Amino acid sequence: MNRSIIVAIAAFGLVTAGCSSHQSSNNGPAASGSAVGAISNPTDFPLAAGAKILAAKPFNQNVVAGGGGGTVLSQGSGTYSGHSVIAQAGGSIADAKAWLAKTEGAPPSGYTHVASAQNAQAASVAAKYGVTYGVFKNGTKGAVIAVIDTKVAHAKLGFLIDLADKYKMLPQSMRGPIDDQVKQRLGMSITDALDPSAPVGMTLEALRTINSSDQPAIVEVDATKQ
Repeated sequence: MNRSIIVAIAAFGLVTAGCSSHQSSNNGPAASGSAVGAISNPTDFPLAAGAKILAAKPFNQNVVAGGGGGTVLSQGSGTYSGHSVIAQAGGSIADAKAWLAKTEGAPPSGYTHVASAQNAQAASVAAKYGVTYGVFKNGTKGAVIAVIDTKVAHAKLGFLIDLADKYKMLPQSMRGPIDDQVKQRLGMSITDALDPSAPVGMTLEALRTINSSDQPAIVEVDATKQ
C-alpha cells in the first residue's frame, strides 16, 4: 500500500480516537431564535404536532444506493432535487416514533409507504445510532423521514461531525482505504455518513443544527429523481 495512504489512515484513526472522547461538545451553531419563527415546511409531509422547524433548505444531490448507510430514497441511485427540513420534536422520542408509525400507515395523498426500501442492514445500522426512518414514494418522487434519538446520536456520532469535515479535505485517492477502515469499525463509511439522503447522514445534519439539545429531532427529505 502507498506510504501516504498508510500515514493518512493512521492519522485518521488517531483523530477518530481523540474526537470520540470529546463526543458532541462542538456540533456547530444552533439556529437563531429569530430565524426559527420565520421558517415554513416546504415538504409534502406535515410535521408532528408541537415540532419546531430549525432549518429548511433545497435538496439537490447525487446519491448512491447500496451498503448499510447509502441513500434510502425509493427511486435508488441518481440525481435528486427537492427539499429538506430539520425540526425539533415537541414530545418524547416515543411520541416521535409513534407519529412516524402513524405517518407510515396513513401518508399524505398520493404517497405510499415503501417498507421494502428499509432493508435489514440499513435499519440495523440506523437503529444502532438512535435513528428510526420511513421511506415513501409518489410516482417519481421519493421521501425519507427520520426520527432521531439525539441523546444516543450525540453519544455515538457526535465525533463524526469534525471528522467528516477533515475527511473532505483529503485527496480522493486516500478516501477509499479510509472508508474501508471506518466501515469495518462503525458499520458505515464516511462517504455514507456524508450522504444527506441516508439515515446517518440525515442524523449528522440534524446534530449540526440542534447543537447540544437532547430533544428528539425529525428530518424530512422529499425529492424527485431527475
